[in-house]
Amino acid sequence: MIKAVIFDYGGVMKDAHALSLDVAIICEISQEEFEKTREKRKEIVGMTERGEINDEEYWERYSKIIDKSIRKDAVGIAQKLYRETFIFHKEMFDLAKSLREKGIKTAVLSNIFKFEADVIREKKGYDEFNPVILSYEVRMNKPNKDIYLFALEKLNLKSEECIFIDDKERYLVPAKELGIKTILFENPEQTEKDVFLIINSQNPQNLV
Repeated sequence: MIKAVIFDYGGVMKDAHALSLDVAIICEISQEEFEKTREKRKEIVGMTERGEINDEEYWERYSKIIDKSIRKDAVGIAQKLYRETFIFHKEMFDLAKSLREKGIKTAVLSNIFKFEADVIREKKGYDEFNPVILSYEVRMNKPNKDIYLFALEKLNLKSEECIFIDDKERYLVPAKELGIKTILFENPEQTEKDVFLIINSQNPQNLV
């Protein structure tokens, strides 16, 4: 029986944010130059997501990767850009509300930088979800299986009692291996349909 739906955030509950645009503005480099640093950047992105370094340290380390000084207020600029381009997927919030009304828990499991989470909190984007598991707070990030197990522990549920939604296939793989039902987000309409297909096949009562 499905008792909880766990939502990724960026790309699912809101439009995905292109960090490359922030970098182009803050570091005054082209998107092509940014793409060339992708592999070198992976390590510091993961460290920032896991809270091993803070947002300021991320930009300091990135400036060394590109061998170029950046503005002192890089985090503030990045946060301003994130706020200005922020778009919620209203249909996904409607889906989450519908699930809660049917007695199904809704949770968040997200790889995220602190400056991004701060904006989401400003906009009360986490308010109706419980638990809210943010990578930089729990010092783990997807696709580490430990963060999925942590979510199950917080929900006090078994893996087969949960659905996990993400817009990246690679983050669904560990969840699936643990026995969690998974849905690849493509658009809100498809996701809602897939959620209720799973729920209605697993739960004795029809919830649609």
